[in-house]
Amino acid sequence: METNLPDQIKQKYNLFYIIARYLWPELDEMNDQRRLVGIGDVICFIYALPLAIIGIVWLTYITNIEQIRHELPFVLFMLGIIILFDRLNYFIVIEIRTDRYGSSDGSLATMALWSLVFLFGPSTLWLILLWHFTNLYLKIRKASSKDLRWNLARNLTMDVAIYSTAALIALAFYQLWGGVFPLPDLSPQTLLFAFGTLILHLFLGVLIWSGYILYHLSVQKALSGRHSIQPILRFFLLSFGLPYLAHPFAILAAGLYIQDGFLVYTIFMIGLLLVAYLARQLSWAAENSRQQFRQLEKLEELGRDLIDIPPDRTFLTTILKQHLPNMFPSGKLAVWVYPDLLLLEHPANSPSIPDKAWEWILIQTKAHAFLASEPLPWNTSLTEHPAIITAPILESESARPLGGILIELRALVQPWNIRSLSNLFPALQSLAGQISSALHQAEFYEQSLAYQSITQELKLAGKIQASFLPNKFPSITGWQIAVTLLPARETSGDFFDVIELSNGRLGILVADVADKGVGPALYMALTRTLIRTYAVEYDAEPEVVFFAANNRLLNDARANLFVTAFYGILDPGQGTLTYCNAGHNPPLLIRSYDNGKVESLSRTGIAVGIEEDATWTQASIKIDPGDILLLYTDGIPDAQNVDGMFFEEDKLIEIAQASLGRLAHEIQTTVLEDVQRFVGEAPQSDDITLMVLVRDL
Repeated sequence: METNLPDQIKQKYNLFYIIARYLWPELDEMNDQRRLVGIGDVICFIYALPLAIIGIVWLTYITNIEQIRHELPFVLFMLGIIILFDRLNYFIVIEIRTDRYGSSDGSLATMALWSLVFLFGPSTLWLILLWHFTNLYLKIRKASSKDLRWNLARNLTMDVAIYSTAALIALAFYQLWGGVFPLPDLSPQTLLFAFGTLILHLFLGVLIWSGYILYHLSVQKALSGRHSIQPILRFFLLSFGLPYLAHPFAILAAGLYIQDGFLVYTIFMIGLLLVAYLARQLSWAAENSRQQFRQLEKLEELGRDLIDIPPDRTFLTTILKQHLPNMFPSGKLAVWVYPDLLLLEHPANSPSIPDKAWEWILIQTKAHAFLASEPLPWNTSLTEHPAIITAPILESESARPLGGILIELRALVQPWNIRSLSNLFPALQSLAGQISSALHQAEFYEQSLAYQSITQELKLAGKIQASFLPNKFPSITGWQIAVTLLPARETSGDFFDVIELSNGRLGILVADVADKGVGPALYMALTRTLIRTYAVEYDAEPEVVFFAANNRLLNDARANLFVTAFYGILDPGQGTLTYCNAGHNPPLLIRSYDNGKVESLSRTGIAVGIEEDATWTQASIKIDPGDILLLYTDGIPDAQNVDGMFFEEDKLIEIAQASLGRLAHEIQTTVLEDVQRFVGEAPQSDDITLMVLVRDL
């Protein structure tokens, strides 16, 4: 036996396995538990078959055809009663061990049969046997697997053996004790004989079933330990003993027929039919209650564990494997996430769910159920399949399909109907909601990690970028300079530079790369490097600096970005500033000798990085003692408050005019504080760069 079971278990059941495998080769393809259950079905079929054959031969030998023909109308009436009782059967489902259920059904049909036997003798046993054979034929046609067919075959041989061989033995003792047919009356002696016959039949039935019971008790002990025998023992006692509790009523029914006639007998049977109907409804209610309790219990446990685990899909798969297999009476369960992630497939070695099924589920918005007799939307040619329920997993906010759940349900003793399948929808949809929430958390967690990583990288990029900018400036007698750059993000598109040139001159640069983000920040670093390089090479020609940097940018970068820039060469001794303005905000020169007159250093060409071989003209201006020169980027005039109003250039001019005679860093602080006061709670929308140049009086 090729299994994962311990060697002692393999050896214990190896002989049974060899015998069963001869009749059912597919046992090799099953997992351990299914294989052991299958072996039990085959072995019990083998030992019950001879008993069933003996009983049929014996019953054929003693059957009184003339008696049946004489009582044919009543016999046919009772056949109808037996069929009704069989249709109104009750059932029980008990969890034998984890992920393993036992199910059995029963009815009052055998009670009706025994009333007929006590009236007309053993020949009427043919009714129940013929009904069993008919039932087998009807059920085996609908059976979707060999497991179910062998289970039906085992049940048939057992039932035939019990209601032929065992029943005939019990009736032989009934006649030996002095019992007669029909039942003469309801005297104590008659009741004793009849009741003794039923007790003997019960004993013989238990004896026939004992092989099957002992086998499964042994398997249960081997798989789960001694402590788990009680559930399976309780299941066998209930499934076998409950029908016999009604058998004594057969004695009463037969007595009523003898004493009060057919009408009273019929009324009595109608009353029992009502009892049977109530028992059937109670069975469904009990099973629905059991399933709902299990589903709520598992959903609660799943919810708690989902809260405790890290929001990661790997952990989600582990938790689903722990809770889902026992949540529904499922033979197969799969949870899939678009486009190709299978979170759970149980059992793991079962055939995969076809892609067309997932494609169909992915376009649904609610749960669906399919009976075993219904065609499947993704495979209309499939004629045999178990009952199936499906549900899409919808994104919690947008209701966008994320994946789906598909469950193939176990075949219970009572066939699934639309009502019983619909009862599973609330738990299935709750499960889909929990999975959706967990997936959302996992996605958010992954995005947070990615965002955290990007943020750290941007902070590092910002630090590296800031290191490109000068952090101290040359001391120039008679001049003050103060510079501030406030980026709106981790990296900045603004930049500035103060470059020491020959003969004590100073290169002054303020620039702004169009757009924001990492790309413009890289473009800023390249542009700043090129301008600084050419500024040293062409230390008296700012127009040539822009021309050389522009062509190099367009040849090397190909970034579809441009830079507005102001570059001037200051001669501190003469107080002259020779400059080029490449599309930048005009710097403001505030004259101290003319009541704060303002002069703008207008543009002398287009922005850098737009047109190859573009040229710029230079201009010159003299800065007198006490004058203030403000160089800035558009982050200052374009600063917005919460009402959408702009700071504008006029406010900057007013502040500068009011600051004549003050130190450069004081003017810088005043401007920035006024901008911040104006903006208030509104977020900074653009980088801010401010350079203040003051010539001492």
